[in-house]
Amino acid sequence: MDEDIVATILDLYHKKDWKAIVDTYRDHPDRNKVLWVYPTEENFNFIGKCMRDLKCNEILSIGCGSGLLEWMIKEVTGIQVSGVEVDGVWWQCKYAPPTFIPLLITQPTLDKDMISLLQKCQNAALLFCYFNNRDAFNEYLKYFTGGTLIIIGPSGDKYVHTDPKPFGDLGAEWSLYRSQEVGQTKDYIAVYTRKEVVT
Repeated sequence: MDEDIVATILDLYHKKDWKAIVDTYRDHPDRNKVLWVYPTEENFNFIGKCMRDLKCNEILSIGCGSGLLEWMIKEVTGIQVSGVEVDGVWWQCKYAPPTFIPLLITQPTLDKDMISLLQKCQNAALLFCYFNNRDAFNEYLKYFTGGTLIIIGPSGDKYVHTDPKPFGDLGAEWSLYRSQEVGQTKDYIAVYTRKEVVT
């Protein structure tokens, strides 16, 4: 990663200037080295409104990387955002990129603490941004008790592979609530709700 990019972003982070981060790096040629998607203020407000309307008081982001996106969501919306990552050895070594939120470290196969956390997430949304592991995604959903998912990623015509995609098949249990394009990037924020089970 370009040290100038890291230093500048860290400086802006310490100044709590999320807007300058988005404005500076949205079209930067090395932007993907820092963050895959740069939501606009309108996008952050969209996320915040969806969370309030759906009565979600926190977001749990799976595969959050450095947590820069998650930190910006919290700064703009005021919603508590926690981040989950695997490979604690990497994230604690001197070669790892800086982190912008504390990370919850789990194993590639969910451990009992993570399963317990997912089972207590009734009022939380689960966030997957540029996630690319369908088996892991399905495993998280198996234990998640909340009713809201946020999937951020490319549309089908962007030629970038993620799994799940924002408008991919999530199964019969989930229905699309709302979506919004990230600027004019062909990336989308898709919010899903769990269908009520009729007995």
